Amino acid sequence: MEGKKLSRTYLETLPSADLISLADEYGIDIPENLNRRFIIGELLEVEEDFDHRDQDNFSDSVHGVAPVTQLPNTYNETQIYVVLRNPVWIFVFWDLKQDDIASIQRSSQFVSLNLRISFFEEKNSDKVLDRFSVPVSLSDRERYILIQPGYKVLRVDLVSELKNGKHELLASSEYILLPHVSEKMVQPLSTEKISPILEQSGLPDLLKTHYLHHRQSFV
Repeated sequence: MEGKKLSRTYLETLPSADLISLADEYGIDIPENLNRRFIIGELLEVEEDFDHRDQDNFSDSVHGVAPVTQLPNTYNETQIYVVLRNPVWIFVFWDLKQDDIASIQRSSQFVSLNLRISFFEEKNSDKVLDRFSVPVSLSDRERYILIQPGYKVLRVDLVSELKNGKHELLASSEYILLPHVSEKMVQPLSTEKISPILEQSGLPDLLKTHYLHHRQSFV
């Protein structure tokens, strides 16, 4: 039956056993004692779907457009990538092997999964100038992150935080060069209207510290 276009006239000539066998080839689950008229209807519906896909692919090829292929949800590799969206926002996306997920879920030492953002003076440097972490879940696969301006290079690590302050490095991104940007251009908390009394109380420094260390909670 392979390669033969299905039609109602053709299907009605087949015995019920052949209809069920054909439905099985098409991946259609047929309940017991289902009326053959419904089986024929299911087969014709599947055939119509195939025809639409073929027509779409043919139209795309005629107009020089490659058919759209749906990407898999996971490639079963533990890896992490960073894209610089603009001078102060990065887009981080990652994947985890099923074996790594299972190992984390079995571990009694596991506390949390974090994205650890580290800043450096130059590429491939081991000297960390500053660092902060963003917690993510095991099901997460992407995150936009607001970064602090004034640094030249960053790297993002996918880290499994363990008990007793220990951690396990799962994957690291490449070093990302950052464009120069003034901190005043991105500081979201204006201190221009703060009264002299409040300024003497240290409020501007408090606002700056809050922004630097807690800004991820508000994005």
